[in-house]
Amino acid sequence: MNKRSVYVVDDEEPIRRALKIMLAVSGYSVSVFESGASLLNVAHSLVPGTVLLDVRMPDMDGVEVQARLAAGGIDFPVVVMTGHGDFSLSVSALQQGAVAFLEKPFSKDALVRALDTAFLKLEAPDEYAGRVAAATQAVATLGPEDRALLANLAEGWSSEKVAEELQISLAAAEMRCRRLYAELGADNLNDALRAAYAAGLTRGSYEGDYLKTPLR
Repeated sequence: MNKRSVYVVDDEEPIRRALKIMLAVSGYSVSVFESGASLLNVAHSLVPGTVLLDVRMPDMDGVEVQARLAAGGIDFPVVVMTGHGDFSLSVSALQQGAVAFLEKPFSKDALVRALDTAFLKLEAPDEYAGRVAAATQAVATLGPEDRALLANLAEGWSSEKVAEELQISLAAAEMRCRRLYAELGADNLNDALRAAYAAGLTRGSYEGDYLKTPLR
């Protein structure tokens, strides 16, 4: 059985080296690239796999690399890696079709979970599409407060922003978000945001009142 291929794109050599070791030990076939351009130059010759893509790099950021892959007809699932404070870039990547984002530093378990989702899209597209359809249906059943919260998360609100807007503690905001995930049957923010984008839910498309008063 051929190993699953992962293409790591990161401008920092220590991170490339660490990820190559971690992924190889986990049974993946790993290729590393120091820039988006170096990946794009050979992308058409690569066997199908998942791109593990740093979102903030010099010359060409991860969101642009992702867009160029798509424009070139290279439909490899993308998992983006971000640093603290790059949440808006993560959202942009997810809006463009990335399957997940990981905030550095991340655990091996978190990485493998994200890659499992990516390879499901690559290897079992019907099953992946079924999950997307189920997520869309789950969004349709949300109450107005949950829809408002999800719409704002889909536009890049962090838990800190939710706490600030609602004038509640960060712990209370995180609890509120976890309750939303449970309503969606989502395990984490990645899953919740994929559901939102699949359902076309954004602030611009949502006509209800936003989070102007504390949620119950």
